[in-house]
Amino acid sequence: MSYDVMANQLASNLMANELAAETAQPAAGLSARSSLVTLPVSLDEVDFGLVLLDGDLRATFVNRAFRQFWRLNESDCDGRPSFPDLMRRGKAALTHSLPKKEFEDHVEAMVLRVRTGDPAPIDIRLPNREVLRFQCVALPGGGRMLSYTRVTDIFRRSDEMEVLQNAIDNIEQGIVLINDALLVQFVNKKARAFWNLGPELCKKGLTVAEFIAHVRSSGLYDVPDEELESYVIRRVTMIKTGDPTPFDIPIKDGRTIRVNCTALVGGGRMLTYTDVTDLIQRARQQEYFAVTDALTGLYNRRYLLDHCNREFQRAARRGQAVSLVSLDVDHFKSFNDNYGHDAGDAVLRSVGDVLRETFRSDDIPCRLGGEEFVILLPDTPTDVAASRAEELRRKIEKMVVRHRNGVLPKVTVSVGVASYPEHGANTDVILKAADDALYKAKRSGRNTVAIADRSVRCA
Repeated sequence: MSYDVMANQLASNLMANELAAETAQPAAGLSARSSLVTLPVSLDEVDFGLVLLDGDLRATFVNRAFRQFWRLNESDCDGRPSFPDLMRRGKAALTHSLPKKEFEDHVEAMVLRVRTGDPAPIDIRLPNREVLRFQCVALPGGGRMLSYTRVTDIFRRSDEMEVLQNAIDNIEQGIVLINDALLVQFVNKKARAFWNLGPELCKKGLTVAEFIAHVRSSGLYDVPDEELESYVIRRVTMIKTGDPTPFDIPIKDGRTIRVNCTALVGGGRMLTYTDVTDLIQRARQQEYFAVTDALTGLYNRRYLLDHCNREFQRAARRGQAVSLVSLDVDHFKSFNDNYGHDAGDAVLRSVGDVLRETFRSDDIPCRLGGEEFVILLPDTPTDVAASRAEELRRKIEKMVVRHRNGVLPKVTVSVGVASYPEHGANTDVILKAADDALYKAKRSGRNTVAIADRSVRCA
């Protein structure tokens, strides 16, 4: 039973006993008066403060707990002191927390509450960090019963929660706490900033679906309109099931927010939102550098081999052809020897530019290393690949490479063409077939295109 309820019951008992003492027959009256004599003894033992005031607001009873709270001696309570005097005698308990003017204002406010019989509870903090809940109950005849209940433990838990909430409110991650009924209970500042949510909206106990709907309505998701509905449903489902899999949310301003859902004991959820834009960008840069040739900006050998395997597998499923065009710059060493390695680099960059200009977006031009290049042509049979290889050879032959204050000699290439499934069934075999065709072109006098011999085909 709470102390407030107990105090109210005591007040009811006092009223009943007073009424019984006034109206009972002599024998019954003696019993009622006996109860009134023993009641103060009992009230002196309870652990909440209790003061009984008469109609003039003078203390007719002050129990031991009240005296301890306010550091009063029994003599301080003798002579039916008025309520204001009783408070002033207990001033020592508040000396270190309230200046004189504020203390007198406090007395005046308390006297007004008692005089009007205001039953609303108020909490009083003492310098020793104790917290007392004060409540006034009006008695018949104008009297008052005042109760002072120790609620320190409740306030300490509340203070600890406030400290924790303030800490969570000021961390760099967005935090959303959801209870076991899947209602949003708390949204910290960072999460509100991520999703442009007002603090009042977050206090309404929104359902998970309503919360996500408000985020959706902000227009922040960088998701195509036709995919948005299924995207939102997937987000809500992940929260409801407590799926811990990290989920990256693209934002229209270019940021990426990663959300993690943690299932809490008791059925609640904690959502954490972290801005991982810098990590995503760094990962993309590392991925780009891992598959890109630094000199020409074309893809490298690693990227080519990975995509060759994929394209050949796809072609096998669909019954399509895939071709490889392998080329090598003729007499490349002479550019390095006669004009310097920066001249050779200029030649390679120019060849790379022509490759990008010549082939489709689905085609994959790569630099294998040195002066060797390979182009992967999906869904392209041998004859079409050979025709495009010839187009490329002519463009390179007409290419002008400027170096320093002059122009380098004409650049030519030898080109070999091989295709799946005509010349082989896997990457290694077809690459070798294209290389063999390339060297056949060199043996034929260079600056020409050669197609792989069908005899090199193997399963």
